[in-house]
Amino acid sequence: MRSVLSFLAVLPFATGSALGWGCEGHQMIALIARTHLTPAVSSAVDRLLRENPIDPALKRFCKDRPDDLMADAATWADDARNIEKTADWHFIDIPLAIQGDPTDEKEAMKWCKPSPDGNPGCIVSAIDQEWAILRDQSQPAPLRAKALRYLIHLVGDLSQPLHATDNHDRGGNCTEIGFFSNEKNAKPENLHSIWDSKILSRDLEATKAAQPQYARTLDRDFARGESKVDVLAWTWDSHRLGAAVTYGDLKPPIPVVPAALGTADEAGCTEQRAAVAALHISIDDEYVSHALPVIREQLAKAGYRLAGLLNQTFQ
Repeated sequence: MRSVLSFLAVLPFATGSALGWGCEGHQMIALIARTHLTPAVSSAVDRLLRENPIDPALKRFCKDRPDDLMADAATWADDARNIEKTADWHFIDIPLAIQGDPTDEKEAMKWCKPSPDGNPGCIVSAIDQEWAILRDQSQPAPLRAKALRYLIHLVGDLSQPLHATDNHDRGGNCTEIGFFSNEKNAKPENLHSIWDSKILSRDLEATKAAQPQYARTLDRDFARGESKVDVLAWTWDSHRLGAAVTYGDLKPPIPVVPAALGTADEAGCTEQRAAVAALHISIDDEYVSHALPVIREQLAKAGYRLAGLLNQTFQ
C-alpha cells in the first residue's frame, strides 16, 4: 500500500514502517475475526460502530467499501492518521539484529520511542491504550468507537512482520528490490510494499478469489480459533518472522545493520537504498513460495487475535 504514490503524497515522511496489509488484507482480517465473535459480541460491535459512524467527510483510500461494518472500519486508521496525528501508532521498529525473547517486555519497549505529547509512541502502547478505552464503559461512546476502529486496524498491522522489524531501513521502506524483474514493465519495489500488498494481490489475482472467499479459505486452512490477548508475544512473533523470512530469505542476503544505529533518518534511508540496490536482489517464485504461506497465516492469526480481544472485551 505504501507504493501507491497518489496516497503517499498526502502522508508525512514517517520514521518507520507505515501502512500494513493494504485494503484487502485488513478487510479480510476483520472478516475472519467476525466469524469467531460470539453472536452477542458481534451485535455489540456493530451497534457501537453503527451508532458512532466514521465522519462521512473523511476521504477514504479504499474504493471497494465492504458492507460489513468491521471490514469497512479496518482501514479507517490509515485514512485518519494525518488528522489524528497517529503515524507512529502503526509500528515498532525493533532492529533486525535483536533476537527477542517473547517474554522480554523491556527489550521490546526500548524501541517504542516516547511521544512528546504523552500519547503512545508505537503500536504496542497504542493497542494497550485503545483497548483500555474500549473496555471502559464510562468513556463516551464516540471515543470507544474510535478505539474499536483503531484496534481492528492495529491488531492487523502488528501481524505484518515489517511492522515489528527494522534493518535501519524504516521497516523495509528504504529497501528497494526487484519484484519479478523478468516481467513486462517490472520496476523496483520497496520491501514493505511487497509484504503489505504485492504478494497478496498477486495471489488474489491468481486464485481469482474475492475477499470474502479468500478470507473463508484462510480460516479453513488454519482453523485455530480465537487467540488469547498477548500483545508482547504478537510483537515478537512478527519480529521473528521478519528476521527468518522477510529479510532472511532474500538472496543475496542484506547485511544486518547493528542495532545501535536504530531506524534511518532521511540521509540514512538514501544510503541504505543505494547499498541494497547494489546487491541486485530480485524477488521471484522461490521467495514467494516461502513468503506467501507466512502472509496467509499472519492474516489468519490477526483475525483470531482480534476475535479473542473483542470477545474478551464485550463478554
